[in-house]
Amino acid sequence: MMQLYLVRHADSSFGANTDHQRPLSELGKYQATLSAAYLKQRVQSAHTQIICSDSLRTESTAIIIQNQIQGCDLCSDNAFYHARVGEWCDSICENRSAESLILVGHNPIMGFLAKHLNPSLSYQFSPSCVAHYELEILPDGLKLPAQLIDFFKPDAV
Repeated sequence: MMQLYLVRHADSSFGANTDHQRPLSELGKYQATLSAAYLKQRVQSAHTQIICSDSLRTESTAIIIQNQIQGCDLCSDNAFYHARVGEWCDSICENRSAESLILVGHNPIMGFLAKHLNPSLSYQFSPSCVAHYELEILPDGLKLPAQLIDFFKPDAV
């Protein structure tokens, strides 16, 4: 069983030339620190992978998380900037050897992915929220629905 964490990037400012270059706001840095502390308490495995888009705000959120969880690897890829649910699911399957997988992405796709993993659940993915799932990966794909373990919303949202 994999421990899967879906994370929406923390709050960002609009002071950039492009959407891709938007940095975290001061509030966002604080939110990401709260989410990183939450994840540090729950991620028990040295075999942890973080995957995020290469936009500045998701990368910055992922780096704050990575700095709290020793020994985890970070993969930042432009393909996840506009990735759809199926592409995120493919990435989960490709990383089946990870005991814990942290996906840091954008709104609304993190909400769509959460709904795909467990259609009976509904929650708002505010900045820096974390959904923790336990998920089995079968040879032919994800075993759904995934079991929601916890949903964390930083108090600074």
